[in-house]
Amino acid sequence: ITLVAPFFEKDGFAHLEEVLLAAMDRDVEVHIISRYLTDTESYNYSVLKSFAKRADERDIDLSLLTCVDYTRWNAGTPSAQRRQDGATPEFTLHAKIMLFDERSAYVGSANVTDYGFEHYLETGVLLEGPPVEGFVELVRFLRNSEAATTVSLLE
Repeated sequence: ITLVAPFFEKDGFAHLEEVLLAAMDRDVEVHIISRYLTDTESYNYSVLKSFAKRADERDIDLSLLTCVDYTRWNAGTPSAQRRQDGATPEFTLHAKIMLFDERSAYVGSANVTDYGFEHYLETGVLLEGPPVEGFVELVRFLRNSEAATTVSLLE
C-alpha cells in the first residue's frame, strides 16, 4: 500500500490507522509519501511517528513501513528554514493517492485530516487496470527523486 498525502492530522489518520496496521500485521508493506517529514516538529511527522509507535507496540515489523518526505527546497534555503512553519518550498506535494498492489488506485481530493474526512465535501475515484500505471509511475518518480528523503520515525 502506498499512501501519498500532503497533510496528516491525528483525527483524520484515525480513519486509516487500523486498516494500515492490520495490513502490516499481514506483512503488507506500507509506504507513505508526504511533506515536511524531515521537520520533526511538523504535524505530519508527529502523526506518523505515533503510528510507527503503535505498530511497534503491536510487535509489527517496522521494516514494513517506509516514510518519504517529498519537499524540494530552493538551493539557498538555510536548513533552519526548511520547516513546516519556515520558508516556502520551491515545490512540494499536494496529491492525494492510495495505491494497492499497483493494480488499483484511489485518487481523491481529501487530506488525511478530520476536515478531509468529516467536514468537507470531497471527491475521489477508485481506478483499476491500465489507468493505474500512470499513478504507479508517479509514485516511483516521487520515491526516486532527488527531492525525496526517507525518514526514520523511531530512533
